[in-house]
Amino acid sequence: MWRRIILSFLIVEKCLSISSPIQPFATYTYSTELKSNVADLWWSIDKDEREITFEFHVNTTGWIALGISS
Repeated sequence: MWRRIILSFLIVEKCLSISSPIQPFATYTYSTELKSNVADLWWSIDKDEREITFEFHVNTTGWIALGISS
């Protein structure tokens, strides 16, 4: 299962067009623009700690959610 998740992330690693006017607060390994001028996502994977760190920028005046599944 862990390999399948990493392979999914590697597919979007080459995304170069991030529309958020705010720079991420940290340096991340991966990024993708989920919706142009609306939602951008950055993340890094720490295999040793078995942790994934996310930063999510969304242009909204309401609530947001980020769902994760295997």
